[in-house]
Amino acid sequence: MNGSTSDTKALRWHSPDCAPFQIAGFAWWQTERKYRRLPTVGPGVIREILDELADNTSGGQIRFATDATRLVIKAKLFAPNTAEHVTATAVNGFDCYLGKPGAQLYYGTTRFAHDAAEYEYVFFDNLQPEIRYVTLNFPLFQGVRDVQIGMNAEAGIFEFPAYPTQRKVVLYGTSITQGGCASRPGMSFTNILSRRFDMEFINLGFSGNGKGDPEIARMIGDIDDTSLIVVDYDANNVHADDLIRTMPEFLRILRGKHAEVPILVLSRIPYGYEHTNTASYEDRVVRRDYQRELVASLRRQGDRFIHFHDGADLLGEIWNECTVDGVHPTDLGHMRIADGLTPLLRGILQSHI
Repeated sequence: MNGSTSDTKALRWHSPDCAPFQIAGFAWWQTERKYRRLPTVGPGVIREILDELADNTSGGQIRFATDATRLVIKAKLFAPNTAEHVTATAVNGFDCYLGKPGAQLYYGTTRFAHDAAEYEYVFFDNLQPEIRYVTLNFPLFQGVRDVQIGMNAEAGIFEFPAYPTQRKVVLYGTSITQGGCASRPGMSFTNILSRRFDMEFINLGFSGNGKGDPEIARMIGDIDDTSLIVVDYDANNVHADDLIRTMPEFLRILRGKHAEVPILVLSRIPYGYEHTNTASYEDRVVRRDYQRELVASLRRQGDRFIHFHDGADLLGEIWNECTVDGVHPTDLGHMRIADGLTPLLRGILQSHI
């Protein structure tokens, strides 16, 4: 049975903030115990909108194993869904994957009233009591005040297999990085990649606000055990001059904290209307060429750990069919981005071991 409110009489509720549950995707979880993507800071330390977007839980995951025959989730959110072009299941929903690392298969997604700020949902019921490995992906564009996991009372809870490495991949960028407009959390390209690589991926995409803020670069620099940093904020700079003004300093700050951590700079994907809007195409090319030359210049200066890739290559020949609105990828677009990044990230990670 999927999609119904649970009969709570037969359930035992658990908070996932303690073992054997594992919380992943929140870089400051161990010190702050908050479902938040940046550290808690005082007023004025970062732009107010960034402080608000940091509470969006994109990239967060709950991982555990259980022999439960019934699995239910209860979530209290910061607010109901107000998005116009993103599904409610992506904005406010959790989705569920079953399987060990490398064999995780999609099972289901929470369903709830479109304007609900809290809900309860049955992922599965009346299954056989055998060990299953569960990954729950947090909402992409909403804050989560509290989440509880309900199971039949006699169910056991066990540890999910640990990551083979404590090192993390950090992605900084725009609403596309944050997950717009995937239809559900697990289809965001960063979550797709996390399943393929069995590594912790930290999603620092900030819708409309990946603008190369130096404060964010310093916070990224404070993340321990970083194996790779992806910088993909081209699209949120309204004018190419803004990108030219901010990127050298952003990269300098990152390199100051992580001297030998690989950095991948990505230029933006093509917009769906470029075949007619030549100004958009020309603007993208200017930005692409600037970033490519900046990275080449840094490599000539001795930084062998920095790389560039043209984002236009990620969507391939079907680039024009990959967006909701000409800008934000559909599930197809996110899968194409993940497919394009998979060999690229794997090659960079292996070459810098």
